[in-house]
Amino acid sequence: MMKHFTFMEKLTKSFLTLGLVLFVFTACQDDDDPTPPVTDPADEVIAIEDSELLEIIMEELNINNPENLTKGRMMQLTELNISNSVVSSFSGLEEAENLEVLLARSVEVSDLSPISSLENLVQIDMRDALMPTTLSFLAPLEKLENIDFQNTAVADISALQGKTTLTHINLRETDVTDISALEGMTQLLFLNLNRAGGGNGITNPEITIPMDKLYYLSLRNTEVGDELMAEIFANKTQMVESNLRNTGITDISFLVPVFEAGAFTQALSDQYGNKISLDLQNNAITNLCVIAPWVDNFPEGELEWSAVAGDFDNCD
Repeated sequence: MMKHFTFMEKLTKSFLTLGLVLFVFTACQDDDDPTPPVTDPADEVIAIEDSELLEIIMEELNINNPENLTKGRMMQLTELNISNSVVSSFSGLEEAENLEVLLARSVEVSDLSPISSLENLVQIDMRDALMPTTLSFLAPLEKLENIDFQNTAVADISALQGKTTLTHINLRETDVTDISALEGMTQLLFLNLNRAGGGNGITNPEITIPMDKLYYLSLRNTEVGDELMAEIFANKTQMVESNLRNTGITDISFLVPVFEAGAFTQALSDQYGNKISLDLQNNAITNLCVIAPWVDNFPEGELEWSAVAGDFDNCD
């Protein structure tokens, strides 16, 4: 009996010794190679360096503490309006990966590179903003539909090349003179080039010839002339509003088949949600009466021409 007990005692001591060795080994291993805790990337706190931008984003997401502005919360942003604010940096905005609409009128921002990461952006409005002269920051974006850079220093739009998702482009009162990047954009519905080129117009209006879906076209201050204008309007049967002021035209007979096809009508106005309007001012038009049958299509004040062209009262 005593002999059996001694054997068990030794066996127990052996197990205890082995357990102690394993414990020490494991402890040492943990000290040398600690395993970091598993964290969710969505819980990462996002740093927004511009205090105004931070405040606007927190308000939009109903967040009271900057420590709660995580990557996951930023991904909940789909629309953001920072127009008329004093935001001067977009740093951190790149984390809003699901942002679709960015309204940033009248802001002053020199570095727009964070926008390049907003792959789901559909609309950007930076009208009246103080910003760079190039739209290169839009190059990676493939879902853009509506862009507005009216009254900005934008001059280079080459980054728009091949963006066939675009339907609305506003480059009014910009420094853009060359619109070759828009070549082949037959999907466009709205194109505003009013007083582009620093007020002197664009150099290649022929780019607009194939754009047969346009309901809005402004070429104000671009020297077009009769022959080219006839080519441009040959297929513009969806037109609702057009500004052709000071475009060097004298013969407006090109408008007759457009009217006959149903352009500038209330039906199209309702379809596109755009007023019916035609501006022919500052052109020495010689045959105003050819469009007399359609004068009543226009609300008061929305059909304009210069006195030198005469008056519809004198038409037969």
